[in-house]
Amino acid sequence: MAPRPRNQGSKDLPPNLYRKTDRRNGVTYYTYRDPVTGRMFGLGKEKESAVREAVAANSAEVLKPALETRMAAPKVERGKTFSEWLVDYKVEYAEKELSLHTTRNFYSRVKRLEVQFGHMAVREIKTMDIAAYLTGLTKEGKANMSKAMRSILRDIFAEGIAAGVCESNPVDATKAARTKVTRERLSLELWKAIYATTDRPWLKHAMELALLTGQRRDDIRSMLFKHEKDGFLHIVQSKTGARLRISTAIRLKVLDVDLATVIKRCRDQVLSQHLVHYTKPNARVKAGYPVTLEVLTRQFAKERDRAAAAYGIPLSEHPPSFHEMRSLSARLHAAEGRDPQKLLGHRTAAMTDVYRDSRGTEWIDVA
Repeated sequence: MAPRPRNQGSKDLPPNLYRKTDRRNGVTYYTYRDPVTGRMFGLGKEKESAVREAVAANSAEVLKPALETRMAAPKVERGKTFSEWLVDYKVEYAEKELSLHTTRNFYSRVKRLEVQFGHMAVREIKTMDIAAYLTGLTKEGKANMSKAMRSILRDIFAEGIAAGVCESNPVDATKAARTKVTRERLSLELWKAIYATTDRPWLKHAMELALLTGQRRDDIRSMLFKHEKDGFLHIVQSKTGARLRISTAIRLKVLDVDLATVIKRCRDQVLSQHLVHYTKPNARVKAGYPVTLEVLTRQFAKERDRAAAAYGIPLSEHPPSFHEMRSLSARLHAAEGRDPQKLLGHRTAAMTDVYRDSRGTEWIDVA
């Protein structure tokens, strides 16, 4: 197809070079049209310079570097891969000084994310990639894991934006998986049945401490006799770092016992610095050693099932675990007029309200 005839005003110019006069200021500008791509390139106001660049561009042998550079397709830097950015991100995360349990969970989950996205450039990861991964976890019945992964990914990209590794957060547009809490709440009736059934003193002490203080399993295991000072039990929560001083005079009427009495009960003929400790040696531990978290969880579950069968208390498919004593403690202290938020060490009342929810295990009295 023959090229279109040139305008009268451009006939003195080499091929592909055009002039245009701005009617507002009368200035003439020159532009070059790439014959291959059709892209237009401004060459300024100097005719001689524009002609030289156009002639050079038209030549198959020599291209002026300045024009060649402008005509070349812009190069997009791929940037760091997801794996490379995680190296820096882990350093940032370590500075948060979170608990050992939380840190272990973090590294376990990050390892899975690295397998999934490690080879990709951070800037190339799109919302569709994130959504597909999270949806896949949900379809596998891992909705809680999906929510946890979304939270970590969101923070990884947020820190990436701050560091200039990427320009946007592809996680923001995704939706968090809907989860339904299935674990049954622990009722006072079942608690009393377990307490009456077990013949292990250390479990009785752990259960009393859990109900009176409302603390987590690992914090109860870490309680030492020296932490009782000046009428208070001093606790630094391992998960949040919250520093609590709980009066040893605190008591629950439903148990008819106070914290000071329970601490005295923990002192026995076995020499130990731990409130919750083994009273008899076995093949693995000596008397006085602190009870491990795994044993606390496993023995409580075993005694729970035995007590439920003995007292005819029905259990759901997801019966209450040791941790559910934290919720029961919040409900009992609230019923007796104390603020469970301070006791549990929560930063927000909303979190405390989650623990105060009995999930239908208790009757609601209507006057």
